[in-house]
Amino acid sequence: MSLRIESSSNSIYKHVKKLQSKSARSRFNQYIAEGKRCVSDAISNGADVEYLVVCEGVKIDFDTRNLRVYEFAPKIFDSLSLTVNSQGIVAVINYELETITGANLSGIKTAVYLDCITDPGNMGTIIRSCDALGADAIIITKGCVDIFNPKVVRSAMASMMNIPVFVDDNPDESFSIFKTNGFSVVGTFPTGDTYSCNASYGDKVLLVMGNEANGISDEISKYCTSRVKIPMFGRAESLNVATALTVMLYEISRGKICKNSNDRGEV
Repeated sequence: MSLRIESSSNSIYKHVKKLQSKSARSRFNQYIAEGKRCVSDAISNGADVEYLVVCEGVKIDFDTRNLRVYEFAPKIFDSLSLTVNSQGIVAVINYELETITGANLSGIKTAVYLDCITDPGNMGTIIRSCDALGADAIIITKGCVDIFNPKVVRSAMASMMNIPVFVDDNPDESFSIFKTNGFSVVGTFPTGDTYSCNASYGDKVLLVMGNEANGISDEISKYCTSRVKIPMFGRAESLNVATALTVMLYEISRGKICKNSNDRGEV
């Protein structure tokens, strides 16, 4: 059963509107997901959905029986939508972000450390690539774009719910924990010592990726135990960070597959 809302003075409308800002998302520990596919994926992947907001007349083809649903008049829903061609549905989702220093690393073999990734599109693509190519966790620094920015959520899609994201608020302690737990710390650099396709990554890898414009910062680069570079055959100076991460995760995954095959005596 849904409740109909016609006025922008309504408290539900005001709250959803607030969640378009990072400060409100942080304050309430909630974010918004927009679009039928994005909302459906969130529900099917077990996201903690507080409620749905649906534009009057929009048909929903997935089960919402256990959710609160608010039906908004088209005029006020349109003022909430952040997409050009809205599909008429928004979910308000609760979240929690843990620090990596308090995380259990026992099930993590490949993790990605993001040093000040600032573009929402890049962040969303990175999350999807991490999900697709077998990363077990993502660690973000405080300088990164808000991962619950609506553009990040749309770009990442269901992968937002498939891979845990942690915050690093103490690099010294965080990198020490990874190294103590047997992780190699691999950073990508234009002047790296080894090509990514020739590097040996080991069984546990923490892959460090840097800012779009400046790469890995001096503060973070000192923790890298291995410096690799991606072969470049054209005239472009560098790859987009999301593309570079995808290449690196492919190489790490490929190395593990080859090693496991050799260990089993497969040809």
